[in-house]
Amino acid sequence: MSIPESKQTTLELPICPIEPAAQIIGQKWTLQIVYFLLNKPSMRFCELQDRLGGVNPSTLSSRLKMLEEEGIVRREQISAIPPHVEYSLTEKGRNLEGVIREVTCWSNTWLCSGSQ
Repeated sequence: MSIPESKQTTLELPICPIEPAAQIIGQKWTLQIVYFLLNKPSMRFCELQDRLGGVNPSTLSSRLKMLEEEGIVRREQISAIPPHVEYSLTEKGRNLEGVIREVTCWSNTWLCSGSQ
């Protein structure tokens, strides 16, 4: 015996509101990039790479490109001698400051102090 179509229900789970954000800031190195850019008006690629320590240059390049496409990071070509590129946060990126502050606080409380 089959259930009439009008009585059938499909389970549709709502999309978690955290999912789109997690897809961006949940990628390795992304929060650290934003963290360091929050503390300086702009940084060069090599500066970021040095601060991050251990990040592969192609990974850093990929993350910066993704953050730029998401409107979180601004990439600016500087016509100095020698020419170079600088990265800074957009307003959207700067708006992550509260998130970074809370993650830092949580990490300091639960992961860095030995209070696990």
